Amino acid sequence: MDYRALGDYHVHTRYSDGEGEVEDCVKRAATLGLSEIGISDHLIPPGLGAAGDCGIPPSRLDAYVADVRTTAARHPEIRVLLGVEADYLPDHERWLADTLAARAFDYVIGGVHFVGRFAFDDESVADHPGWPDADAVYRAYYETVARAARCGLFDVIAHFDYITVWSGRPAGDVGDAEDAALEAVATAGIALELSTFELRGGACVVHPSPRLLRLAHELGVPLLIDSDAHEPAEVGMDFERGVAAARRAGYDATLRLSDRSLVPLP
Repeated sequence: MDYRALGDYHVHTRYSDGEGEVEDCVKRAATLGLSEIGISDHLIPPGLGAAGDCGIPPSRLDAYVADVRTTAARHPEIRVLLGVEADYLPDHERWLADTLAARAFDYVIGGVHFVGRFAFDDESVADHPGWPDADAVYRAYYETVARAARCGLFDVIAHFDYITVWSGRPAGDVGDAEDAALEAVATAGIALELSTFELRGGACVVHPSPRLLRLAHELGVPLLIDSDAHEPAEVGMDFERGVAAARRAGYDATLRLSDRSLVPLP
């Protein structure tokens, strides 16, 4: 596949829960022929205990920014963007706004990994009988995604229906909650990420689901294809399947974040 039309903007390094250096991720992207890469380690609000430990330590945030910028200067053969995947919690909006405003990020990905203080993708607690019923968790998740879209802090919403990685399953139909959250993304005028991360996991699916991808296309939501890489070898992984999923949903272009322009899919 010709990767020159594509960028990979969801890439983690040792600064958060990934492995490897910024330099190694950039070299991998250049080897693949990607037009650009964005480094986007986790930024997680304080006060979440162990659930927040996978984020960039506050004392390392400025070092992270400097590392990405200096690595970009060493690699003129590929455009390197400074990003962050910022976790959205409704009661931490002011902290997040202040933290983002203090640094010149090229883009910000909005991620929802918590429903209240429930880290639903934490395998050690996913089956805990004390959590609310699955219908309530799913609906609260999609309302949180909608609030994230409306808050004005994000350029992209990550892995839109990521709640499906949780072992709980709703008894009823939550399609109305999914659709309302996606409509909030469309109204906000921000982009949606097609994540290939779970193609190399047990679920073997892309996020969002085919139905939601089709609806996103109908609503005119621009799309990125991202790997959610956690090590250099995962940069650009499964992009062929991601492009195929995007095309099946009706997309023929992807959003390039460096200039916010649409470029044809390969």
